[in-house]
Amino acid sequence: MKFATIGHLRVEEDIHQFPKSWIQGDLAISPELNIHGTRGYITGLLLTARQMMELPQNIVRKKILDAAVFVQNSFGVDLIQLGALTTSVTDGGVWVTQQTEYTGFVNHGDSYTAAVTCQTVMKALTFFHKESSDEVLAIVGAYGVIGEAVSKILVPQFKQSILIGRKEEKLNNLKKSLQGNFSTTVDLNTIRNADIVVTATSHPTALLRSEHLKKHVIVVDVSQPPNLSYEVCQQRPDVCRIDGGLVDFPAQIPIPGMPVGKNFACIVEVIMQAMEDERKNHAGSIDLKHLRKTEKWGEKYGFTLKELTNFGKTITRTEEKNDN
Repeated sequence: MKFATIGHLRVEEDIHQFPKSWIQGDLAISPELNIHGTRGYITGLLLTARQMMELPQNIVRKKILDAAVFVQNSFGVDLIQLGALTTSVTDGGVWVTQQTEYTGFVNHGDSYTAAVTCQTVMKALTFFHKESSDEVLAIVGAYGVIGEAVSKILVPQFKQSILIGRKEEKLNNLKKSLQGNFSTTVDLNTIRNADIVVTATSHPTALLRSEHLKKHVIVVDVSQPPNLSYEVCQQRPDVCRIDGGLVDFPAQIPIPGMPVGKNFACIVEVIMQAMEDERKNHAGSIDLKHLRKTEKWGEKYGFTLKELTNFGKTITRTEEKNDN
């Protein structure tokens, strides 16, 4: 199988990080990549995160579909990965699977992202000598594609969990699929009661402020753009922000801002699916069986979480001292 990712700019300045040769109409398209014999492309809409969420949905969806059809017809791509907010605006990719113009397969990549996010949380607890049964967890964006899966896996393991989202109806639906001690709320301020915070939202800018966060909180930030800014981390050295959804990936992928030796788990998932030649859609809500399978793929190919990082830099024992 030949793959292509379809992402977008985080901010307008990102476009300057691409060679001019990559810009083709409304898309940035990398040269063909060869990952252990599997070929594909990194592509991105020339829309910022804010534009993805604020432009009329039908316009954004058409641009995503046009991109899928273009890579299909021009490069023979038969598997696409919807990156960042392209998933959010297409109902987890389900909308793309319903369009007849694109005949290939769709994967939002969020299964492996959710798996790695849970691994990151548990690795952080071990790093800081904490037990999940003693801690309060908050998940921001709890009913989203990633948040729902993370909630199902992590909530039963924590003393208490606070599940946060913007819509009460969707939170009520989420309750039906969960076990454990948890509460739901639309009030973001409740995260100041949490020891561990996972953010997995479609918010186009940094969402968390200093006053939201209790002292020595651990924040696993999955969102792109990040929900916790570098500036807040500088203001609050007691807060430990950890990159969510990044794995070790020895092949160099030309993604603006991506640390050397790292890659987004969502992109890695679609590459692994292509390597496995699995001809299926993985869109909408995450199937936990598939999530576990992506973990096995990661172990098979060595694309796994090996260290905790913050904005790409390895977290050291200095951060551990801040917690004492």
